[in-house]
Amino acid sequence: MRSPEPILSIQGLKKHFKLPTKGFFGREKPVVRAVDGITFDVIPGETLGIVGESGCGKSTTARLIIDLIHRDAGAILFEGKAMGEALSPKEYRRHVQMVFQDSFASLNPRMIVRDIIAFGPMVHGMPQKEAEELAYSLLTKVGLDPARFAGRYPHELSGGQRQRVNIARALAFRPKVLILDEAVSALDKSVEAQVLNLLTDLKAEFNLTYLFISHDLNVVRYISDRVMVMYLGECVEIGPVDEVYAHPRHPYTRALLSAMPSMDPDKRTMEPPLAGDPPNPINPPPGCRFHTRCRFAEDVCGTVSPVPTVRGSMHFAACHIGTPGSGHSRAGETT
Repeated sequence: MRSPEPILSIQGLKKHFKLPTKGFFGREKPVVRAVDGITFDVIPGETLGIVGESGCGKSTTARLIIDLIHRDAGAILFEGKAMGEALSPKEYRRHVQMVFQDSFASLNPRMIVRDIIAFGPMVHGMPQKEAEELAYSLLTKVGLDPARFAGRYPHELSGGQRQRVNIARALAFRPKVLILDEAVSALDKSVEAQVLNLLTDLKAEFNLTYLFISHDLNVVRYISDRVMVMYLGECVEIGPVDEVYAHPRHPYTRALLSAMPSMDPDKRTMEPPLAGDPPNPINPPPGCRFHTRCRFAEDVCGTVSPVPTVRGSMHFAACHIGTPGSGHSRAGETT
């Protein structure tokens, strides 16, 4: 059976931040390789979770996809149309919206909730009365009574209520893709569960596609259909969430999963799954970027970049162990 055409296609996306320090003897300024050539597709109607350690490039990827920061290289295709070429950034953002982690900083403190939600549609030409009616309707959709909350300012709301306003504002454009960058990580667990259930209901009601970025692997497993694992600006593994969690193909993914807390005393972590900090993104190691922390690393890992290998149902892992003929002593193994 042929897989559906991707609603969002990311091809060779790169973003390098130049440091303010001067290069010695006329050399180029050093750069931070925040995102370094990632490629992946997002299928209509799915939730793609993105995980990885802090500093791996998750949030930078989200901001590149929404075009908040300019990419150095690569292409972003929405329904087959290249953003910035066949599709203008303004038109693109009507279909792809984002909910940020900091629910307070992302809201205008001088505007009431109704105007915050109605502002975007009005900029795109919707009459004021119609935009305000839309704001009232969306407040109801996200579980906030318009009679109580429409006239309030952001500082008069709790963190969970502000995040609901952010979700309503994003939905005001009737988008097809919603990027959620740590959208529930700053909330209490009880409020987090309510917002996750809300996102699940809204996805079904509005036929949405989610990119869900989070540090919480349990939350990602609950809400995602597929998961992408990032390390030092690169994608090291991507596949169906249950398959990746049950049978991770990359040593880094296995280390992340082994670090998950467990209530079962028989599954306590007795030794640290990873040693040391990630390498400096200014000068990442050659070959596989994880080889400096990998217990299975061999000479080939430090010289040759691994090619992603398909395992099972659309399960990709960039590791020499899973690639037959890679030169690793365990090449071709599936576990």
